[in-house]
Amino acid sequence: MGTTSIALAIILAIFFLLIIGGLVLTFMSNRYAVVAAYAGMLGIAFTLPSVPVTALVFWGIAALIVIALGHMLPKAVVDSRRGVGYIAGAALAGAFVGMVISHGWMIIGAVAGAILGGIAYSRTPAGKVMEFPSSKFLNYLCAKGLPAIIIICIIGTCLQWITLMMLV
Repeated sequence: MGTTSIALAIILAIFFLLIIGGLVLTFMSNRYAVVAAYAGMLGIAFTLPSVPVTALVFWGIAALIVIALGHMLPKAVVDSRRGVGYIAGAALAGAFVGMVISHGWMIIGAVAGAILGGIAYSRTPAGKVMEFPSSKFLNYLCAKGLPAIIIICIIGTCLQWITLMMLV
């Protein structure tokens, strides 16, 4: 293993830490989790030999939308952690199940997981205040589910790129 390979491994490790940080911040309902995840994605993309630019642009626009929505939502909603573990955890599980099939199914799995996680949380005693089914529930699910879905799909996309690189 040459010094170039070691340097590349260290750089990839740093970007992996950014991605892991983004995932942890997702469960903490931090509005800048998407920034960490996308920064990790950019770093990984620039260290791999061939990454489609369209994917970087797509996830970059999605990240910008999440950031903009995070600044437009009321502070009480942004700071709330109510049910985020259910929503993000189920989105993560759904994304990994979908990833077995394809990239598109990973996104569908993350969306389905976030919805089912929100419904599961609303059925707990603490989640009764969400008043499922209601517009209050739907608004909160969208406010917390969209960032979780985008971040988890960014992470899943990076994992797919790295897996493909290892197979080649």
